[in-house]
Amino acid sequence: MKVFPAQVWRNKESLYSLIAGKCNKCGNLFFPYREICNKCGSTSVSKVKLSGRGTLISYTVSYQTRPGFEKTAPEYVGLIRLDEGIEIVAPLTDITGEIKDNSRVEAVIRRLKADSSNGLIEYGIKFRLVEDEHR
Repeated sequence: MKVFPAQVWRNKESLYSLIAGKCNKCGNLFFPYREICNKCGSTSVSKVKLSGRGTLISYTVSYQTRPGFEKTAPEYVGLIRLDEGIEIVAPLTDITGEIKDNSRVEAVIRRLKADSSNGLIEYGIKFRLVEDEHR
């Protein structure tokens, strides 16, 4: 797996934070950021940094792995409703015990992959469970 430093650097805003779009015309909030509103078609869109906190609606566990990801099995993927109201599908991390629907989660930066040919490591966003969070 090749990690290209220039590409990672150009995409660092979207790789290391949750950036949504907010339409200045109709107020629609959507993720990921796009330059055109998916509701009204307006090109007057602003970038909004999301909090990275939300509620785990549901999740699934995959025991099958892709080539190069054998050490990550099993992989947990969750449907998350962010506090801003947007629902996203994202990988879960740091799973040690039982997962319950409607648990609170937060975005964290974690290693996604490493390029064995040049030693570069690519990081990205995953979500972890948050215990005893007061809303």
